Amino acid sequence: MRAKFIINAHSGKQDALKNLESIVGCLVLNQVVSQVDVFYTEQEGDARREAAKLRPGAFDFLVCVGGDGTVSDVVNGLMEGACKIPLAVVAAGTANDFATYWDLPSTSEDFCRMIMNFKRRKIDVGRINDRYFINSVVGGSLTGKSDSVSQESKAVFGKMAYYVNGAKNLTKVSQPARLCFRAREFRREEEAIMFIAYNVGSSFAGRPIASKPQPDDGFLDLLVLRKMDLAQITGLGLSALTKGGIGHPRMKRLRTRQVEISKVEGSDLPIECDGKVIGGLPVKLGVVPEALEILVP
Repeated sequence: MRAKFIINAHSGKQDALKNLESIVGCLVLNQVVSQVDVFYTEQEGDARREAAKLRPGAFDFLVCVGGDGTVSDVVNGLMEGACKIPLAVVAAGTANDFATYWDLPSTSEDFCRMIMNFKRRKIDVGRINDRYFINSVVGGSLTGKSDSVSQESKAVFGKMAYYVNGAKNLTKVSQPARLCFRAREFRREEEAIMFIAYNVGSSFAGRPIASKPQPDDGFLDLLVLRKMDLAQITGLGLSALTKGGIGHPRMKRLRTRQVEISKVEGSDLPIECDGKVIGGLPVKLGVVPEALEILVP
């Protein structure tokens, strides 16, 4: 088989990057691959552009090495280029929500075993306006707060740096906005401080909130955090850090294939897609069923 590697050498987990030689060596020595092509990203958008160049039949599988942002860029490139090549992920970021959701291998031996078994799974890909997302779209006061976590904190505390930062910022939410949600399944207005639309899973302050019943069901799941006072915000923070926030009385869960979200009145809500701030409301969210094939254990 022929393998293509797209590597973000600036990702948070240097140990994962050090394992690459072991991974490639294992694949070659066991005659799993006969050709390996490696591309290192240097600037924003490189992973997307390189993935978009791939053509069917050029490689048997693609390996993305990086965090959620790199995975999202690669998926956007594959969707733009309409390439159906199976995707494997080596988690090398700090949070790695996608890898955590799928329980992807953390050692070179287990990763090589996954490639040898070559078990494939088709999953949905989310869409927001003219781009795609693999994990989630977040709108609200805490959008972009993960950017304020220092590299030093990530290096020392790992995911816990996100937990602490998220809990600290819970008490700094802005004024709520009245939002309009338009979908075939529902049309409603909610006074909300935040919403999360997720494709395969979602996290809050770095901790998983919820998972879809099926990652290939053709639906998006939408969590709406309604207006709440300081005591309720504190309760939500504790709930998020202990049991993921599900079941909180100020959280509404909806499911849809496509939804338009706009502001009726109140503060604007910045929008974050797979961890990157991309603008504000209005947005149109949808899902492309079974658009991506991934390799799983």
